[in-house]
Amino acid sequence: MLLWRRSRIAPVATMPAAALTVFFHPTDVAFDLIRPGDVLPFANAVALVLAAGVALVSALVMLLRRGRPGNGERLVSLGGGTAVAALLAATLLVVWPQSDDTGSLTDAQLAALPTVDMTNFKFSPAQLRVGQGQPVAFKFTNDTDDNHTFTIEDLGVDIEVPSGRTRIAVVDAKPGQYAVHCAAGDHKEKGMIGRLTVTDGALTSTTTASAVSEPAGAHHHG
Repeated sequence: MLLWRRSRIAPVATMPAAALTVFFHPTDVAFDLIRPGDVLPFANAVALVLAAGVALVSALVMLLRRGRPGNGERLVSLGGGTAVAALLAATLLVVWPQSDDTGSLTDAQLAALPTVDMTNFKFSPAQLRVGQGQPVAFKFTNDTDDNHTFTIEDLGVDIEVPSGRTRIAVVDAKPGQYAVHCAAGDHKEKGMIGRLTVTDGALTSTTTASAVSEPAGAHHHG
């Protein structure tokens, strides 16, 4: 009886552990799943979700029967696990959507995109300018250990860039000035703020190099 009980503990513990593996960093996994062109991160995300799906179904099969699983149960675990993995992936992409905006830009526009680095609790550059005829689009790089966001509350924009990733994003903005900040944790309070200016006239450069100074007492981030 004790052995039977112990045999039931393992699958019960496995199921939440498998689910937690996927949903511990859902934004990161969703980000990689939507970008098959980044082969290694995409493959890692697929393997992670597939392993979680197979583990969930295998644990359920073990929970519902006694003894070691036979070939039939193994096939059920593999096939059912693949289906569950697809469901997990779909859930991630619906609940934590991470759109890829590169398709809306031409090759020339992609090559000319200004880069915004997210590091040291700041955007670099922090003052962004976009002129008439130019897409309001940026390439964000995040080489820190934490996720960051490019948030413009006035426009309802909240673009998350997971740790170690690069993201291209297009913002729908009319001419005007917009306050920008990082909405992750207390990053805004630590000085991760900036400003986006969209002008009526053309510019010779899409950004200026001036950045908001890092506040005293801020620590290196990443």
